[in-house]
Amino acid sequence: MEPTDETRDTETPPGWVLRTPTRASEVWLLPLLAAVLAAGLIVGGVVLGDAVAAITGITVGTCIAVGAVALAVAGHTAYTEQSRAASWRLHVVNVVVGSGSLLVVALGSLVSGVLFGVVAGSLVTAVRVVHTARTVSWIDRVALGVVSSALAVGAAVLVVLGLTVTGIPSHRVAVWVGAGWLVAVVAAVVAVVQFRAAARTPRD
Repeated sequence: MEPTDETRDTETPPGWVLRTPTRASEVWLLPLLAAVLAAGLIVGGVVLGDAVAAITGITVGTCIAVGAVALAVAGHTAYTEQSRAASWRLHVVNVVVGSGSLLVVALGSLVSGVLFGVVAGSLVTAVRVVHTARTVSWIDRVALGVVSSALAVGAAVLVVLGLTVTGIPSHRVAVWVGAGWLVAVVAAVVAVVQFRAAARTPRD
């Protein structure tokens, strides 16, 4: 039975509507955190790592910095307009930037031979999935499926490179081969689960 207009008016708005910024501080918190993370990755890669770590840190940090700008623009627009359309655009940007950041951090950590980023990214993803389990939208599931697929492919490539290419430092090979195959398998399973769930989730 189709809900009446009165019923629609009393329905609880989706979570992405309720998360629309209503104070200026809410607009800038996530972009600021993303900018700090980007700066930390760039500086850390250049100062503490070798050439591969430096290039990876600069690349990953730049991607996250671009995401921070996108978050700031979308958040300010949603805060100013206070419309459902602007809230949805902000949600999409949040999903894309958040998922993309997890992907580049996890892959960058694997490439650099540092497992911390992979573990941190996995924990953040798990918390995010559990936290939004009852209000997750179709685009959330698709984004997580795409990111997991890309992570699985990237990790599998690193495993092959670690097994076939000579001259790679032993500590990096150990991470590529030792952890890469596990990351690839887990990410592939997550991708399948999320794509199947997306097929059953309404696109609204």
